[in-house]
Amino acid sequence: MSSVLLRHTGPDRDSGKPRLHLTLFGPLQGLVDGTPLELGPPKQQALLAVLLLRPGLTSGPELLTGALWGDEPPAYAKNLLQKYVSGLRAAFTAFPAADTGEPGRVTPEMPSIVWTSGGYRLLTGDAFVDLQEYERLAAAGTASALTGNLHEAARYLDDARILVTGPLAEGIEAPALARERVYRDERFLADMELRTEIELDLGRHRNAVPYLYFLLHRHPLSERLVWLLMLALFRAERGAEALRLYRDYRHRTTTELGTEPGRALQDLQRRVLDQDPCLMTLRTLSPSGPAQRATKGRGRSRAPAESECNR
Repeated sequence: MSSVLLRHTGPDRDSGKPRLHLTLFGPLQGLVDGTPLELGPPKQQALLAVLLLRPGLTSGPELLTGALWGDEPPAYAKNLLQKYVSGLRAAFTAFPAADTGEPGRVTPEMPSIVWTSGGYRLLTGDAFVDLQEYERLAAAGTASALTGNLHEAARYLDDARILVTGPLAEGIEAPALARERVYRDERFLADMELRTEIELDLGRHRNAVPYLYFLLHRHPLSERLVWLLMLALFRAERGAEALRLYRDYRHRTTTELGTEPGRALQDLQRRVLDQDPCLMTLRTLSPSGPAQRATKGRGRSRAPAESECNR
């Protein structure tokens, strides 16, 4: 992740009460007023990450074993699970309360791992979990875009963006986390694509350019991102750069994929060459666009916008 675009440096938004922060984006860590919790060895941290992905849900031993070790778990995997759960419980309960310094008296409520007949369940208590906050903010941003509140949607999505300081549980190896990283990367791409569409429809073309260059650096074959960036560059009076972007993208697709750019991108290139004034008012968002993204889990981009002026 970009250390420029995606650094989260904001303070706790609560009223000053000590609160456990559990971060899944970037290195997994738990902090209370800047003091770290000792989360144990890597597999124990992986277990915490997996449980945080399923807050309030029961995870059976077989599910957790597969999540941590895949198809070849160690013979003593069940014992290791019990050991790691005990280690996490100790980490959560041993932290002294910030107001009294007395061990075991924690304010506010710390997370806990409970056992039911079906398996283990993590209760996050009053902890702030960055992934859960990201989900809340991204959903609010999409909902605001759906109702046409673009300024509000932009604020929500910006607040979500700054939480993403790195890959999910960076540096911790586990099959479930590897799969989740792919999903989260696609989710982030779709949310930030929506964010750039909002920026363009608000008329802030120059602001959209760095967003799109960042995303395209990570996803260089995304035709939708190229389309959006070409439009942003044209509106920012950088038409020559937009045409160069098209030329470079076409070279890459023809040499690496053996195919020409899609019809919508070819049409946009022609209209940039023609200095089509309709491109200054072309809408990138439509009522169906964000809705389709939401119902499909925001994992896939919708097709490029139709080549017409949307007054």
